[in-house]
Amino acid sequence: MNCLEFRRVCLGDPYTVSEKISAHRSTCRDCARFAESVDVFDKKLQDAMTIPVPGDLATRVKLRQVIGEEQARRARPWRWAMAAGILVTVSLSGIFGYQVYTTNQYIKQLQVAVLHHVDSEPEFLQVEAKQPEEKFRRVMAAFGADVVGDMRQLRHADICAMNKQPIAHTVFNGQTGRVTVLYIIGKRVQDEIPIRAERRHGVLIPAGQGNLAIIAPQGEHLDLLVNKLKRSIRWST
Repeated sequence: MNCLEFRRVCLGDPYTVSEKISAHRSTCRDCARFAESVDVFDKKLQDAMTIPVPGDLATRVKLRQVIGEEQARRARPWRWAMAAGILVTVSLSGIFGYQVYTTNQYIKQLQVAVLHHVDSEPEFLQVEAKQPEEKFRRVMAAFGADVVGDMRQLRHADICAMNKQPIAHTVFNGQTGRVTVLYIIGKRVQDEIPIRAERRHGVLIPAGQGNLAIIAPQGEHLDLLVNKLKRSIRWST
């Protein structure tokens, strides 16, 4: 087992145990540290995804249902109707606020996961595939997308795992360095969301059944590549 295979197994299922994995981990210090970082990150991600639910949310929803049924069954005096309206408004406000909270949490978790994934596979920035455009088309086809037009800036394309789910991992030549483009199936963001880090920047873009994440060195202009990807990738759904 080489380092790349070991890291893919760690990212795909950090809890996998086998003789090959144990042997490689015991003989390669870099991969042992990598596995430890994946374990720590996976624990942090699990903790972050444990989102506290407001304790009275179910009660408020149930009250809203009861009030609606009662209003339909018989007319109420105006003061009771007003009270019911206030209660429904409060309930809806609470539910809407909770939805916004969970969406924001998801975006933050996705931004962290994307940056961590790029850091955990630095070899992707160095590899140059043979016929990368053809491989890119095959990779994107596996996720239900057709690629039209040329992709001359492309260096490498592959399928790997993030949070135990398959993703497309591609690398393009930028003006100031390598640009990583990931396709991740999941909840779509509503609009382009910036990604900021100390030495890099990027953007989340809704696409297909999930999002494209584009990460580049600071100073790299992403507009041209973003527009090219939007024009060149056609999603079946």
